[in-house]
Formats: sequence, structure tokens, C-alpha cells
Amino acid sequence: MPAPWDDGARLRALDSYQVLDTPPERAFDDVVTLAAQICAAPVALVSLVAEDRQFFKAEVGLGVRYTPLDQSICAHAILRPGLFVVPDTTQDPRFRDNPLVTGSPHLRFYAGALLETPEGLPLGTLCVLDHVPRPEGLTAQQGFALQVLARQVMSQLELRRALQAREESAARLAESERQFRILADSMPQMVWATRPDGFHDYYNRRWYEFTGVPDGSTDGEAWNGMFHPEDQARARSRWQHSLETGEPYEIEYRLRRHDGVFRWTLGRALPVRDPQGRIIRWFGTCTDIEEQKQTGEKLRLSEERLRLALSASEMVGTWVWDVAANRITADPGYARLFSVTPEAVAEGLPIETLLPALHPEDRPATEAAIARALAGEQDGLFEAEYRVLLQGGETRWVAARGRCERDAEGRPTRFPGVVVDVTERRLAEEAKELLARELSHRIKNIFTVVGGMVSISAMGAAAEVRNFAGALRRRLNALAAAHDYVRPHSPESRPVDPETTLHGLLGKLLAPYGEVGSARVSLLGDDAPIGVRAATSLALILHELATNAAKYGALKGTEGRVTITGKRHDAHLALTWEERGGPAVEGPPTRRGFGTVLAERGAITQLGGSIAHDWARDGLTLRLQVPLERLAH
Repeated sequence: MPAPWDDGARLRALDSYQVLDTPPERAFDDVVTLAAQICAAPVALVSLVAEDRQFFKAEVGLGVRYTPLDQSICAHAILRPGLFVVPDTTQDPRFRDNPLVTGSPHLRFYAGALLETPEGLPLGTLCVLDHVPRPEGLTAQQGFALQVLARQVMSQLELRRALQAREESAARLAESERQFRILADSMPQMVWATRPDGFHDYYNRRWYEFTGVPDGSTDGEAWNGMFHPEDQARARSRWQHSLETGEPYEIEYRLRRHDGVFRWTLGRALPVRDPQGRIIRWFGTCTDIEEQKQTGEKLRLSEERLRLALSASEMVGTWVWDVAANRITADPGYARLFSVTPEAVAEGLPIETLLPALHPEDRPATEAAIARALAGEQDGLFEAEYRVLLQGGETRWVAARGRCERDAEGRPTRFPGVVVDVTERRLAEEAKELLARELSHRIKNIFTVVGGMVSISAMGAAAEVRNFAGALRRRLNALAAAHDYVRPHSPESRPVDPETTLHGLLGKLLAPYGEVGSARVSLLGDDAPIGVRAATSLALILHELATNAAKYGALKGTEGRVTITGKRHDAHLALTWEERGGPAVEGPPTRRGFGTVLAERGAITQLGGSIAHDWARDGLTLRLQVPLERLAH
């Protein structure tokens, strides 16, 4: 008869117990001995039917541990539920030619009880055999006892599998811990971790290399003694605040290096929570920012020098262009920047003699700005920054500003303006941008490392911990995407449009849920510039809304849609998130998740705004109002 189960699944289940070809064990030997005594049988077996043989985990009276599958009576027994009895094997066409029947040991009687997994897959039988037929079979008591003992065999197999699984889980946890330590030790930052109460119990190798202290000497509260005396109270207070509130920890302090020198360090930490929202660990990093601090001081001094330079007359030049006569007259400051003599510009020069001093890459844009001013665009305003090539080969940056005046008929007449040498400012800005990109790169690395540590820490853990780790990792990815949008860490990651706006951020964050502008996700109304700080809070809010919409709301099915509308009003931007066409809403959620709480806190504390929910039956409507000034930070 055909098997009511898939044999591949049955064999995989058998392999999962890892019992084939294992040595005898007393727990199974005792079972077959008892079965033989109860059933008054000379032979009893715990028989497991493998792919090409039957293996006897325990046996009494047979003297072998396995036989070929074509000699197996048990292979037929597993095809039927309940107790399988063959009163006389010589009278059964399935077995009368079996070598075990026709030859030694001349088996004439068989009774077997299924060894069945909790999923209903038969692994084999607990069976008794006799050398003489038994037309009467087993008594009711013997049959019942054989089935009870078969269940005991399965209990032993389940216990064996559970113990093996626990051992394997311990090996996986140890490997996860080893991989985490390798990852943490390979980082350029100092990595540390604490218990929920803030007790420091882990530092990576970089910490000990930097500080030079013995392993374990800064566990507990001893870490604070590594800071500059002037920073210790502030650092302890900030850390205590994070422990009490669960807010992320961030501070700059001076950390003592192994040679006794104090270096400025950026300390950061994030809490890891269980599904109930309880903090179970803190993971933190310390990043040496001494060079950045020095660069910042250099930038400050450079800006001070720039202010002094701009106050000097030779750094500023004024000019007047008589458009009709095409003559530009200017002062000595202008003459120096355009490599002409003061006498020549005092007399007046055609504009064509001055334009060649512009850098070839900047000339087309500058000439276009002049043309727009001559055409009367923006009320004749002219603004441009470009490079000029001095006669000695030096290149200087110039900022020019002017306005084209017109006569009664609207024809351009007089075009006065001023030029300022802004080379020092441009160099300072380039240095500042380089620093910002470096910090952005490091911040993005930290997001990646923390996400990696969360993933590694969740390996081998319970399902609810893995789910929490996945949610935390997705929030970190949303923050990283928002951060890279408003503060690209490299020219390659910079957007085509240099201005970072709310619509741009929405497009970045909502891309996984459908193309913005499609039938599913609509973006309407006013746009507004956003800054680095605001982007972080907005990313959390929008990521949480999109995630919840995909799980429970309008983006869950194919018919739902989300409409996001921005509207400027006075000094505020009102952003409305409206979901329609999704599952019916039964009212506000009974439990507020960690992401929702974090998003609302960001809207209020970081953005200085307000947030309101309308849980209408036809879909959620969320209204967020934020001051435009805070949005641009």
C-alpha cells in the first residue's frame, strides 16, 4: 500500500535525531529487555528504517545491529498505523521468502508498535519476534504494553534530540560571541558594552591599546577615572541621565592615552531593548577626534584671518560699468585681482579685456549671470563667485555682486558692483567640507557596525529577540539613509540636486514601498529645505509610518494608497500623512511600540513641533507641524 507521507520528509526526520549507527545505550536496551519479557518473546528490537537498511538501536536475541532493507519486516510495519502483527510469516506472501524466515534465525512471528514523531512520521518500530508462529498474536495487555514502550522510546529520542540541540545552540552562541569580538577588535574605534544598570563589562582591543591599562581594570565604574579631571563630573552626569531615561548617550571629553596625553574623544552609546521595551544591554564607541578638534580650531583662526583680510582695502575692489559705452572703471583693489594696472582701469577698459582673467571653467556661468542681469532678471541683480588667474600664475577666488540700472525705456545703462577676494573663505569651506565628509563617513560606519553587532548578537537567539533586532536594524538603516541624503560622505553619494529638501528625503525613505508619484504613494503641496538634525527625527517618524502602513495599513494590500501633503503657513510647515484603501481601522492601537514613542519624542523635542493622530475607520491620518526654522537645522 502507498505511504500516507513523503519518504524524503520521513528520512530527514530520522536524520534529525542523529541516532543511526550510534553505540548501544542502556535506556534503549532496558526497553527491549522489558518488551521481550512482557511479550514472552526471544527477540525484541528497536528498529529504525533508514534509506538502505534497518538499524537496530537496541536488540535482544538477534545478535546483529542491522540488516538489508529488503529483509525488513519493519519496512512494511511503518506503512500501517497502530500495532502491526504477523501471526505466521511463512503464511504471509510478503515474508515467506525472506532470508530471515527461510534461514537462520527462522523468524515465524512478528509484532511491532510504531515509533512515530510528533508530526506523524514513522521512524521504525519497537518489535518482538518469535521462532514459532502465534496464531493468537499478542494478548490485549501485551499489545498495550508494547505501544506504551514504543512511546517511551520516542520520548528518549526526543530527549536526545533536545539535548543535542541545546549543545549545538551553545556552540552557535560561542561562535557568535567569537565573531562579535573579532568584528569589534577590527574596528578603529574603541568599543564597549555594559549591563542594563550601566556596569561596564566589555572593552575591545582598541580600548586597551589606546589607554594602555591592564585588561579588566576599567570594568564597572573605573572608566570615569580615565577622563580629564575637568570632564569627569560632566561625563558621569550625562551617562547617568541616559541610564535613567534610556536616551542615546553622546558626549565629547578628553581621554587619557597610554602616554599620559589627554585627547579629545567622542563617546556614543545606544540601548538594546527586549520586545517589552526593557533595556538589556548598552553598546557604545569612543572615537578619537583630536585631529578634528585641531582642524576646527584652525578653521576658526582661518575665518578670523579672513575677516581681517576682508577689512583690508586691497582685498576689496569696486567697479562701474558704463554699459552703453562698454567701459569699466575700477579702483586699485579691482585692478590687482584682474592683473591690470590701476591707471588702466581708472581710464576705463572694455569688458572683453577683463573677462580673459576668469578661470576657463568659471567663465561661461559668470557670463550667463551677467547676461541675466542685463536682461533685467531678478531686478537686474548680479551675483557670482569665480576664480581669477593672476599674472604670476596664482589663482584667487572672487565674489562679485552688482546691479544693472536701466533708463526710462528699460535699456541697461549703468552697472556698478563690488568684488571681494574670498580665497581664504573658500579654502576654509573646502577644509570644513572635507572634515564634514570625514565625520559623515565615520558616522555611517558606526551605523553599519552597530547594525552588524545587533545582527551578530541576535544570532542563535529566540525569535522575539531576532524580530526586535530586525526592527532595530531597519531603524538604523533609515537613519543612515537620511543622514547620507542630507550629509553625503563622498562626492559619489551626493545627490544631483545639491539642495536637500523634505520631498527628496521622502523619496529616499519611501522608495522601498512604491515609487513616489505613483498611484500608491503621492507627494503633494509645498516642499521645504531640511538640515542634518531635522533629518534624523524626520527619518524616524517617516520610517515608522511607512513600516506600520506596510504591516497594518494602506500599503499592506494592493489597493491602498498613501498621500503626503505639505503646506507652509506663516513660519510653520504642516505635513499630513493620509492612508486610504487599506484594512479597516478598529481604533487607536492598544499598545504604543518603541518606534512610535521614539518618533513622537523626536517630533516634540528635536523638531519643536506637534504630532496628532486621527484613527478613522477608513484609514489613519497623521498631522505633523514643525517650525520652518527648526526644519532647516
